[in-house]
Amino acid sequence: MSKHNIHAVAEDIMTAEPVCAEPSTTIRQLAHLFEENEVSGCPVVDSQGKVIGVVSKTDLIRRCSEGTAEIPPAYLFEVVCEQGEGNLESVGDVSGPIPEPLICVQDFMTESAVTVRPSAPVHEVAALMADRHIHRVVVVDEEQFPLGMITTLDVLKVFPRPEQ
Repeated sequence: MSKHNIHAVAEDIMTAEPVCAEPSTTIRQLAHLFEENEVSGCPVVDSQGKVIGVVSKTDLIRRCSEGTAEIPPAYLFEVVCEQGEGNLESVGDVSGPIPEPLICVQDFMTESAVTVRPSAPVHEVAALMADRHIHRVVVVDEEQFPLGMITTLDVLKVFPRPEQ
């Protein structure tokens, strides 16, 4: 595909085989998933692997900044920044990971992710993203299995730039 193909379709510009989270993924696991894979969002899939939502770094930060009735935001940010996984032996150990409260992706994901088919023209994907005020869409097959992700930057790369 030419770098500036305005006739491109979703599968031409998507990042294939997207990293996915599950509803039970914890906030620490999600932060690690984003960091390890250098992504800022991902589809959320059910036990069959079908897309049921989407979650982003913005969602994670917003959730941590809200805190809970029992847990202040600062503690949640510490949990997210913690490198290791918590375990029962380290709860009393000052040098070990801090215990993680049970806050999972299902508590703050965006349900009913915006999805497109691989054959969707990029101009339609761009219009959909603009109309919905979203920064990513999930490319799915007819059974709602994730095939790829498209971000606003992926869409912008399609459009020509003046020659310099």
